[in-house]
Amino acid sequence: MDLEGERQPIWVKREDLGPVKAYKWRGAFNGMACLSEEERERGVVAASAGNHAQGIAIGARVLGCEATIFMPKPTPAVKRKAVSSHGGPRVAIKLVGDSFSEAQEAAIAYAKETGATFIPPYDSIDVMGGQGTLADEIFTSGEGPFDRVYVAIGGGGLASAVATWLKSSWPGVRVIGVEGVDQASMSAAFKNGGPTSLDYVDLFCDGTAVTKVGELTYEICRSQLDEIITVTNQEVSSAIKAHWDGIRVIPEPSGAMSLAGYLQQRRNGLVPDGDKVLTILCGANMDFAKVADISAQAGISSERKRAWRFVIREERGSLVSLLTDLPDEVSIVDLQYGRSAQEAQTPILSLDVPEEDEIAFEAWLAKRKGEATDVTDEVEARYRVIPFSRPLFKTPLFVEVEFPERAGALLGFMKEVSPVASLCYFNYRFSGERIGRALVGLDFESCEAREAGREVVFSSSRKQVRAVKEVTLREAEALI
Repeated sequence: MDLEGERQPIWVKREDLGPVKAYKWRGAFNGMACLSEEERERGVVAASAGNHAQGIAIGARVLGCEATIFMPKPTPAVKRKAVSSHGGPRVAIKLVGDSFSEAQEAAIAYAKETGATFIPPYDSIDVMGGQGTLADEIFTSGEGPFDRVYVAIGGGGLASAVATWLKSSWPGVRVIGVEGVDQASMSAAFKNGGPTSLDYVDLFCDGTAVTKVGELTYEICRSQLDEIITVTNQEVSSAIKAHWDGIRVIPEPSGAMSLAGYLQQRRNGLVPDGDKVLTILCGANMDFAKVADISAQAGISSERKRAWRFVIREERGSLVSLLTDLPDEVSIVDLQYGRSAQEAQTPILSLDVPEEDEIAFEAWLAKRKGEATDVTDEVEARYRVIPFSRPLFKTPLFVEVEFPERAGALLGFMKEVSPVASLCYFNYRFSGERIGRALVGLDFESCEAREAGREVVFSSSRKQVRAVKEVTLREAEALI
């Protein structure tokens, strides 16, 4: 694959061309094929957010056994439909819990109850052996040897197998594992000397969202991986765009993590010129609704995109005048404006300022004589808040709420807090993720009532949602 600005091409192992558009079928099928006839007759059980489940479904159809697959309730529809399509009547899907961990607990309990065999998604020698056939295809392709290979890490099965297989063939290869910043369970295991449960796991890269790596995968990764790095969701989104630009394929976020890791190291000068590089596109199962969010994150680098609040007069033509006065090189990415009762208006503009034009832009800002404030990291910019009038509310409390993207999840939170507060503000935009996020304003009759209501909002309400975070007083005052 040729990348813009690169001196030489990099190689991509494309697992999106396989039967389930991801590598997981290899391990799932091998795990089932290694069972005895008696074990297969008792049926198999699995837990998966999607790709492992599809492999189990194929195995059930080809090997002629029954499979029960537990999936989290927010699992994307495209993956649920694919499982049913591959497995047909031999597969039963059970939606349990809001996370993979909850689904896996239910699957293991079901296997013990019924006598069926549980097929792990990664922490199994047979499963890892199947996933490792990917590395054999890399070796036999004739394109190697490679100097550097980047591989995504979720539970660690793929990274374990790839590193072991390739190092046995090319002892000098450097294998780098790549994790999401907020789902770095293998990094935590390395740091703590063993598998460690994470309290929180971001689900943007849902295929690698694992709270705790396996015992076997940890031991193998510790001995075989040369390095583990972490990437942000925006870096992953940019890598998805790079795949599209380079080879006209759109991987799922987890499928683009390895390229995101390479691009990060290349950008930081950590990849020697002349190194022959391979990345692994490990999956391409993504709901179409998520593409818009990825496109928005990939379009402009975080170093270039900034949000500014401008103060303009409350008179006809003021906003047009501001937009017209912007330097020609600056592009408007987003604009937030709502007329309020005050004399001065405060629209928010998200701007793309090319690096070579930053000095000229700073000079333009200076001419505004303090009328512009950088609000890139403010909650009002992150949630595209529209201004409103403070007198409408008595004693508000603003919180950021993160909840499973399924019917009833946020409603459960609202029912929990409705006896103690009234809704005064709500800002939510569907992104296509398994997790939804909203900015919620709750209004109380008095300061005393607000303090008493905090226990409900931050304790019992978490039974319904994944996380509740209070917006600081400074941020709340900026909103109202």
